[in-house]
Amino acid sequence: MSKKQQIPNTQLSGRNVYTDKKKRIIYYDSLTKQGYVIEKKNEGKILFFQNRLVIILFAAILCAGTFLNWMQATLAGVALFAVVELYYRAAFFKKLEVVTDMDFGRRLTPLQSIVARKSREKVLALIVLWAVFAVLVLVNAYMEQYSLGLMVFSVGLAIMGLYFCVLHIVALTRMK
Repeated sequence: MSKKQQIPNTQLSGRNVYTDKKKRIIYYDSLTKQGYVIEKKNEGKILFFQNRLVIILFAAILCAGTFLNWMQATLAGVALFAVVELYYRAAFFKKLEVVTDMDFGRRLTPLQSIVARKSREKVLALIVLWAVFAVLVLVNAYMEQYSLGLMVFSVGLAIMGLYFCVLHIVALTRMK
């Protein structure tokens, strides 16, 4: 990585996170077609909103496994998603500064972020944890004798775990 492409000190990365010529961190919302300046104090909230679907999905799965049936958990998940999305679109974006001169040339990828921000020990631990997650999801699905739909979902989660495992392996090989 050249010195011109320095990664800003942020925990954000992904397909919607960019930097501009002024070295500001910009979050681009494809629905509103606008970029928003992300200050350090808002990074945690943006990180939550970037992962809102996964977080709500896991919450619904936990609810289904503990005290709700699958239909109630699905309805609770959809209602929670609607509330979070409404807050995200109607209230949170209003607090952020809109960028008028958006530069799409410098996207912050997860790989760049991992290489720049994490130590080798953390990356090794994440490799092991993602691999264990992928295996345990499949073992759990087999042991619980899930239906075909849940089995396919479990395979999807395992593939996601393997993807993140491979992403961290590639990041480890690129670390200096």
